[in-house]
Amino acid sequence: MTLAHARALDPDLLVIAHDREQDREALARLTAWGLWMSPLVAADAPDGLFADLSGCTHLFGGETAFLERLCADLRSFGHNAFVCISDNAAASRAIARSGQTAIIAPGAHKAALRALPCKSLPIDEALALRLKRLGLETIGACFDLPRAPLAKRFGSAFLDCLDQAAGLRPMPLSFVQERIGVQCARSLFEPIGTAEAIATVIEALVPGICAQLLERGEGARLVDFLCTRVDNTIQAVRVGTSDATCDPARLIRLLCDQIPQIEPGFGIEAVQLVIVQSAPIRQHETALPGYGETHSTWPATLLDRLANAPGLISLARLHRIDAAWPEKSRHLSLQGPVDRECHPETAPRPVVLLDRAIPIEVTALLPDGAPRQFRLGHALHRIVCAEGPKRIAGAWWQDPAAFGITRDYWTIETEKGQRLWLYRLGDGVHDWTGPGQWHLQGMF
Repeated sequence: MTLAHARALDPDLLVIAHDREQDREALARLTAWGLWMSPLVAADAPDGLFADLSGCTHLFGGETAFLERLCADLRSFGHNAFVCISDNAAASRAIARSGQTAIIAPGAHKAALRALPCKSLPIDEALALRLKRLGLETIGACFDLPRAPLAKRFGSAFLDCLDQAAGLRPMPLSFVQERIGVQCARSLFEPIGTAEAIATVIEALVPGICAQLLERGEGARLVDFLCTRVDNTIQAVRVGTSDATCDPARLIRLLCDQIPQIEPGFGIEAVQLVIVQSAPIRQHETALPGYGETHSTWPATLLDRLANAPGLISLARLHRIDAAWPEKSRHLSLQGPVDRECHPETAPRPVVLLDRAIPIEVTALLPDGAPRQFRLGHALHRIVCAEGPKRIAGAWWQDPAAFGITRDYWTIETEKGQRLWLYRLGDGVHDWTGPGQWHLQGMF
């Protein structure tokens, strides 16, 4: 049924665009969730899972109890799932894909497959339709035919599907790898309570956890420092970094800054350092001898200390975005990873860029010529130097009303030494490019 036909039948039909990337991400999350069933779980795109349950189902009260729990959990997530347990992965897949939930006795999977339609196998729709037209509507009918004619007419890939379902050929699966969390714990000989002692423990734990991260090629983004007191209560502090790092000195400084937030009570007898979130680390250029931190690392260090400062609610930063007009080329958002992407060189821009340009009165020798003086409020400013114009066109591909609209920008210097950024709305000659009004956009 086409979308137009469906909308004709139901005008109030809710239509949502299919996003394959979101489907892949959702399946990856579901696969990771399935690790509670077994350490061996694999995704079966686009909407299935495999799990090797050997030696696992008895932990949940047997196969029947496990099946009921799994189906209930999937229903709670909003999934209408079909589950099959058998001693063959390909057979379980075919049975579940046919819309059945079942437990197949050992060795009985081939008999359970015989009545299923051929489309239950992992074959394309065109091949399933060809089989149906030839009268091969079930998997059992294909089992009964000689192998050579099947391979000659339908290809070896179809024969491999049959052999895998029958258990004659192994089915390769790519199991997800469970990520082991990075953490480090230490029990103390005697309870501690001073800031110096807590700092000493932090300095002892951080290098080891950074070494673990370095082996993975990752860096910390979110770190928890947990202190267990003698009364069995926990004091916890959390620090975050603006980019992935495994620099011990940087993490030690951030954690030590949080020591005043820890209430040791009658003493701390155990500590634990946990990497809550990590990310692949990017190698930076090494600083020249005698020059300290590189230009690429000091902004992240500064942002870390500001973002983790006690009492600071949030830290925002300007992000560069592509836009036609200068005032729309930046966006203020909460602090995220430091942007290290290289941007192409642009013409010099003002240090102060006004969000809303200020209208001014300008005197010029010609309508499209350079400004000679301008009035801002009651003050008259004479211009001794003007560079321009540099023309910027409106984003006509986004807003049809901006078609033909231009701005002519001038960098000027007044007799008092002020360097300003002015623009004229339009080219000064043609009315359709703009009314010719002048504005102050920024200051150098």
